[in-house]
This record gives sequence, structure tokens and C-alpha cells, in this order.
Amino acid sequence: MRKTIVVLLIALAVISCGPSYKEATATKYHIAHQGGYIGEATVTVNAKQEVVSASYSEWQGPSGWAENNSEDGKSLVDGAVVRVPDPTANTGSSDPQIKGYMFYIYMVNNGVDVWGQYTPGDNGFSRPTRHFDRDWAGMMSNPIRAAAYAKAAREDKLVNVTIEGTKVIVGKPASQTVHYGKMDKSDPKATYMGLNASSIGYRYNVKALLDFFKAHPTADYASAKTVSAKIQITEDKTIDANAKAADYTAEADKVWAVADAVSGATYSDFPHYALELQEAYKDALAAQLVDF
Repeated sequence: MRKTIVVLLIALAVISCGPSYKEATATKYHIAHQGGYIGEATVTVNAKQEVVSASYSEWQGPSGWAENNSEDGKSLVDGAVVRVPDPTANTGSSDPQIKGYMFYIYMVNNGVDVWGQYTPGDNGFSRPTRHFDRDWAGMMSNPIRAAAYAKAAREDKLVNVTIEGTKVIVGKPASQTVHYGKMDKSDPKATYMGLNASSIGYRYNVKALLDFFKAHPTADYASAKTVSAKIQITEDKTIDANAKAADYTAEADKVWAVADAVSGATYSDFPHYALELQEAYKDALAAQLVDF
């Protein structure tokens, strides 16, 4: 009888502990900021399926780092070309400057601009037959391309090029021509959307997003609403190297809330980016269950 009881207690203990999984990480790539950027939402879960880390990067598209090609060197005009590593692109080419790369050209048509695919041929490169076909944002909807773009941005392998016939001449890398201080808007040293008297700025918004998501990974972010609330900022140069928290003096701000929980984030992208993080969270959980 005692042995039976002991065995039952052990079985109950095993059941109560539940299954144990390996740690898993997943990344969700997406077009961010209504176009022009690649979002990279990464989430790691532990053996208990708890979120242990989350990060978010937002890599600028060509308009954010292409070298100015106007005569005075102060603006972009029709004809600027950039090169992007892409494992799906031009795989049949024998030219190592072309094989495995995609090229995008800046085109302006009736005052409307777009970065479109620039395709190598036997005698030279050609633009899309229709102005808006195969534009950069549309091409980046392929997660293989988006992942390659984010990796290249992180490794500084995005470059400006000039092309003579079929010859590709490599110019400055994105790190030397980026327009907002850093390729990643979340980088502490980036100058995009700085903190000021009425705004906590981009990087403190990202911090608020990540802190809130880690605490509420299963929240219904599609139903998020804004409420009026006072925000307290603790200065942290590892979050925003250029900001002084004391410069933010707003008495209240429109802050995103989910159910009764206030996030501390104010920027309009909060629901979208939170949902992308949640998709990465789901993918990480799935990776614990299936060896894809």
C-alpha cells in the first residue's frame, strides 16, 4: 500500500510540473512604419514557455541610406541605385558582383517616387516595365528577402552602386550615407524622432513596448486604446544616448492601454509592433513543439 501511494505521489508530481521544453527564439520580419522600413521582432521563451527576452529593430529602407546623387549632393534624384544581398536574386549570374544580390533604382514619375527592381540583362540593367512593379516594399514582403536585408543592414553590407552597362561599381556602404544617424531606428545613437518636451521619443517608446509585451505576451493588442496618462521617464543612455529625460515636460499624453493595463507607449505603431512581437512569441512556442 505504501509503495502504491509513493508511486501515485511521484506520478502526480510529474503531472503537476507539466512538460519541459527547450529554450526557443523566433523572429518575425515585416514591413514597418507603413512602408519604407523592415521590422525585426524577436522573442525568446524558456523551458517553462515564459518570455525571457524580446527585442525590436527597425531597419531603414533605401530612402534612409542611399547616397544623394543630385548635382549639389544634397538630395536624391531619379537614377540612384543600391545593392542588397538576396539569396533568391540573380542566382544564375556568373558575375560575383551580381550573383546573390538584388538591385533597386530610385524612380520618379509625375512627382511620385518609388524604389523599384533594377534587373541585369545581357547588355545592361533595365527598370520595371511598369513604374510600380516589383517595388522594394513589395519585394520585402518575402521573409527570405527581409531576413537577408536585416542581416546585411546589421553587418553593414548594404551598398550604393553605380552601373556602367553590366559592370557594377561598388560605392559607399549604408553606414556612411545613412540619413538618421543609424540604420536601426532603435539604436541608442540614432537621431530619428528624438525626445522633446511633448514626446518621449522613439527609443523610449520601444522600451515601453518591450517592457509591456514581456509582461503581457498574450494581450489583445488589436483592441488597444489610448488614454490620457502621465508618463515618468528614467534616463538611460543605453536606451537613447542623445536624450535628456528632464526635457520631457508634458503633464499628460495619449498613452496606449490594453484592457486596464497602461503600456507607457505613445507612438501610433504600438498596436502593430506589439502584434508582430506576439507573432514571434507564437512562433517560438511552436518551435518548442516541432522541429521545423
